[in-house]
Amino acid sequence: MSQKSPGIIQSLLPIVALVGMIMFNVFYLGDYTLSGANQLALMVASAVAAVIAMYNGVTWNELMDGVVRTITSSLSAIIILLIIGMLSGSWMMGGVVPSMIYYGLDVLKPEYFLPATVVLCAVVSVSIGSSWSTIATIGVALLGIGDALGFDPAVVAGAIISGAYFGDKVSPLSDTTNLASAVAGTPLFTHIKYMMNTTAPSIAITIVIFVVMTVAGVHEGAGDAVRIQEGIASLYNVSPWFFLIPLVVVVMIVRKMPAIPVLFVGALLGALSAVCFQREMISGLSGGDLSAVGVYKTVSMGMFGATEVSSGDGVIDELLSTGGMAGMLDTVWLIVSAMIFGGMLESGHFLERLTYAITRRVRRSGGLVTATSGTCLLFNVATGDQYMSIVIPGKMFVRSYERADIAPQLLSRTLEDSATVTSVLIPWNTCGATQAAILGVATAAYAPFTFFCYLSPIITIIYGWLGIRIPKLSERHVAPEKLPDMPV
Repeated sequence: MSQKSPGIIQSLLPIVALVGMIMFNVFYLGDYTLSGANQLALMVASAVAAVIAMYNGVTWNELMDGVVRTITSSLSAIIILLIIGMLSGSWMMGGVVPSMIYYGLDVLKPEYFLPATVVLCAVVSVSIGSSWSTIATIGVALLGIGDALGFDPAVVAGAIISGAYFGDKVSPLSDTTNLASAVAGTPLFTHIKYMMNTTAPSIAITIVIFVVMTVAGVHEGAGDAVRIQEGIASLYNVSPWFFLIPLVVVVMIVRKMPAIPVLFVGALLGALSAVCFQREMISGLSGGDLSAVGVYKTVSMGMFGATEVSSGDGVIDELLSTGGMAGMLDTVWLIVSAMIFGGMLESGHFLERLTYAITRRVRRSGGLVTATSGTCLLFNVATGDQYMSIVIPGKMFVRSYERADIAPQLLSRTLEDSATVTSVLIPWNTCGATQAAILGVATAAYAPFTFFCYLSPIITIIYGWLGIRIPKLSERHVAPEKLPDMPV
C-alpha cells in the first residue's frame, strides 16, 4: 500500500486530542495529572496518531522506528534526571542543602528575595551554561529559603527558572546556545551579542515584575527564619565548608566536563559528607544503627528512595524531605510517554505537514519570526524535546530567511527566544517535567510566574513586526558553521 501525506486536519487531530485530555486532567484530576493521567493522555494521543498514520499507509514497523529514535534521543536527559535524584538525596543528607538554607536565611530577606533569586540563578547559569544544574543545586536551596520566608513555592520556582533560563540562553557554555547558532549558521558570539537585543529587556522587565511583587507583599508573611535555622541546626551539622561541594561541581562544569559524570561525582561527594559529618542525623534515621551496614543502608536509601526527617515541626520536616531517584520515576515515565507521542508524529509525517502549512506563505520579517516562534512552540508541545524544537525549525526556516534577505542571526535568536524558553512551560516536555520534579512544584503551578519565558518570544515577535534591528543578508555575509554533535 502506497503512503499518502496526511491532511492538515488529520495532522492536528492527535495534538488536539492530547491538549483536550491534558486540560481535562488539570481541571478534574488535580494531583494525579503527573502521576499517571498525563502519561495516559500521551499514550491515547499516540494511538490516535498511529491509527491515522496506518490509514495513510505508514507501516507499524516505520512507526516503531520513529518511536525508538525519539526515545533514544531522550536517554541522556533521563540519565541526568535520575542522577539529579541521587544528588538531591545525598546533598540533603550530607548537609549541603540544609547549610545553604541556613546561611541563606541570614543573607536573603523578604524585601528583596525574589529579584535576588532571579539574579543569583542568572549568574550561576551563565557561569556553568546549564539551567538544569543551576535549578538542581542553588535552585533547590533557594526554594527552601523562600518557603521559610513565607513565599509561595510556585512564585519562587518562577523566579528560579526565569534566572536559570536566562543563563541557558546567553552563556557560551550552554548547549542550546551553541546548537541554535550552529543550526542557523551564525558565529557563536555574533549570536549571543545579537540575542541580547531581546534578552536584556526580557530579563530586566522580569526583575522589575518580581520587585513589584515583593513590594506588594506577595509573600504570606515574614516566616520564622530563626525557628527554621534552629530546627536545621538540631538535625544537621551546618557549616559553610559544605559549600565546597557545589563549588567543585560548578568548577567541573565550567571546565566543560560532561554533565552526567559531574553530577554523579557531586552525588558521591554528598554521600561522603553524610558519612563523615552527619552521624547524628544518620543515627536518627537508622534507629541508632551506626554500624557500617547501617550507615550504608541509610545513605543509600537517601539517594535512591524517599527520606523524611522528624524534627517535630511540620514545616521543617517538609523542607528537608527528599524523594531521591524514586522521586524522579513519574517524570521518567512522562518523558518516555512524550517521546512515544513525538515519534508517532514524526514517523507519521504529521509534523512535516503542519510545518509546510506554516512556512509556505511567510516572506516578511514579522511573519517569519512569528512563524518560527509558533513552530518552535508546536515542536515543544508535539515532540516534548527542546533540542528537536531548535534543530527542526532551524533547518526548516533557514532558506526562508535567505530568500527574505535576512541574516541568519535573526533566525538563531528567534530559535533561542522561542524554543529554549518555552520548553519549560510544557508539562510533558523533558524540561518542564524535569524542573517540576526537581523543585517539587507542578509545571502548571509555576508557569504563570516564569515571566522571562513569556517575555522572550513576545518581545522577539514585536521586534520582528516593527522591523527593529533586522540584519540584512546583503549587507553582511555570515559564513555557516558545522552543526555540532548533540551535547550530553
